[in-house]
Amino acid sequence: MYSRYRKNFNFIALGKTFKNKKVNPIDRIYYNDFQYKLCLEGNRVNYDILALSECTQLLRDNGSWHYRLQHTTKNINLYLNNKDTLEIIMDYYQHTDFIEQVWGPIDEEHIESLRDYQTEFIYRHKYWYGKYNTKIHFYRGNLDTDDRSKEGKDFRDFIKGSFSEYRLYDNYTNNWYNNYLWLTQDEFDKGYPFLKLSYGEFIDKIQKIKLMEK
Repeated sequence: MYSRYRKNFNFIALGKTFKNKKVNPIDRIYYNDFQYKLCLEGNRVNYDILALSECTQLLRDNGSWHYRLQHTTKNINLYLNNKDTLEIIMDYYQHTDFIEQVWGPIDEEHIESLRDYQTEFIYRHKYWYGKYNTKIHFYRGNLDTDDRSKEGKDFRDFIKGSFSEYRLYDNYTNNWYNNYLWLTQDEFDKGYPFLKLSYGEFIDKIQKIKLMEK
């Protein structure tokens, strides 16, 4: 149900900067309901109760009851889904340090990646091990030790014969519950259809890196 919901979610991109603040790209919909997050000054232990009360009153004065406040050990998070409400809050505090970080969708490509529920997109400044943009997670928890050992050897031989540039999780391939395979985009494009056909039942998740500008 959630994956269908995400495809129909009304994302609105903010750009890489919004109201003169850098926008950090989100990797999910927060609490299945919010696409924007503001990290506010303060934390669970130390915060300005008057400033926080003023913020919530500002939301209500502008007719917004659709928000969520979260207190953590590092900061206070305000979750929103309406861009107009986001603008009101950011305009009000634009000349203060009350808003420390802004999170949201940054462009249409980012929105499309959020809608792709079969692949998790991660925004980083570099690839895994400097060259792999794809990481495939495998899980084989229902096999006994002997079966895992045999399938592990077969699996490693399959990977070796199917890919020329890859990294397979350490030396434990013959006997694991979880395993990871790192690939370049070119290797993924050429070999993934055969990998899915042969070992698709063990593929738990696919992660892909989208490089951010430094």
